[in-house]
Amino acid sequence: MTETNRPDPVPQHVAPHTGDRAVDEALAAFAEGANGSPTEQVEAATEAHRALQARLTAPARQPDPPGQARPGPRS
Repeated sequence: MTETNRPDPVPQHVAPHTGDRAVDEALAAFAEGANGSPTEQVEAATEAHRALQARLTAPARQPDPPGQARPGPRS
């Protein structure tokens, strides 16, 4: 509780960025749903679990051939 006797605001969930598009999309959708009602939280967790499991079981992406790789982020 704050000094004004109001409950503290619920923290908003923010998804981390991993650099893997499928993982980032799953985590972003989960973070969005985690800020919702309990039903939305369960649905978001279930869908994130499915998406992440699918990503884990997907065949590994082959690296780009030399000379065709895209540059990574610059620091």
